[in-house]
Amino acid sequence: MLPVVIKTCPSAENDFLPLSEYQAQTPETFFEGKPVLYFHDESIKAWVSNEQYEQLFFFSKAAADESTSLTPTPPESSALENGGANTREEKEVEVFVSSKKLTLFSRNSSTGVEIPYPTITLHAIKNFKRLDKPDDDPSSKFAGVYMQLEFSDSSPDDDESFEPIELTLIPYKAVSNDETSTIDPLNTERTNALFNQISACSNLNPDPRNEEEDDDEDEFNADHIIFEGNVDEGVAIEGLPGVLRGNDSGGLPPPMPGSSGWITADNVNEYFDEQGNWIGGDGVSGELGDGAGRVRGRDEVEQDGENGHEEAEDGDVKRPRTE
Repeated sequence: MLPVVIKTCPSAENDFLPLSEYQAQTPETFFEGKPVLYFHDESIKAWVSNEQYEQLFFFSKAAADESTSLTPTPPESSALENGGANTREEKEVEVFVSSKKLTLFSRNSSTGVEIPYPTITLHAIKNFKRLDKPDDDPSSKFAGVYMQLEFSDSSPDDDESFEPIELTLIPYKAVSNDETSTIDPLNTERTNALFNQISACSNLNPDPRNEEEDDDEDEFNADHIIFEGNVDEGVAIEGLPGVLRGNDSGGLPPPMPGSSGWITADNVNEYFDEQGNWIGGDGVSGELGDGAGRVRGRDEVEQDGENGHEEAEDGDVKRPRTE
């Protein structure tokens, strides 16, 4: 799947239906109307590598004399080696997590991108620690949502050189020019909310390629072979007499002629009378073969010799079979 580049920032009030309003009423239809807004935050920093930032479209291209303008900014940048020299950052990215797509918009570049949820192949909470602060300092730690994005129409397995776009979204505290920039005390809560709502909306938008694989698997399971018995359903397989295609109901195949399941103490009266004579039963499928249900005596069984084998004319006992 591919993202959609937009040049106008969406309006949280006009372009989406708030989640609280959606949950408070029964929608007239589930197929039309505004997408439901699960999360909205105007102050998010987006971090991505120098090699991949152009694939996200909303990053401004730095001029020759402004090569440092896109590097991460304090105080979050202090958690990166060399201040994030190998990472580009765009401040004031506005994030919209809706029931349809994840939208990121940069007011600095007046460009945004709508990301289909199936392209988010991985997302997790990533913890950071400022290198300029002691480990026991509560203000030294913060978190962000780390994601891997696949902007492609094909599966990653089809391309050995496939490399996902690694994007990290970090909620930060917007400050005025005369204020000191500090880690947002609500960073953890905002990060958890962003992660949870991306998870919720991803579940609402499964990858259609996975659904196609499931359909193929169901079709394979429905094409198993069962043997023909006293059944009224089933489709004969050409070239295989007496064999039917199974179905996907999950039930057992029909019984073979002459079989009717287990005979137990609860249903033995359906098959034998009080004298032990075979009377059959409603559950029997097909006709029984010759001799079925008749008790044979020892003399009849061993009339040809011990164990039913003919004895040699010289009276020598044959060696018992070992097969």
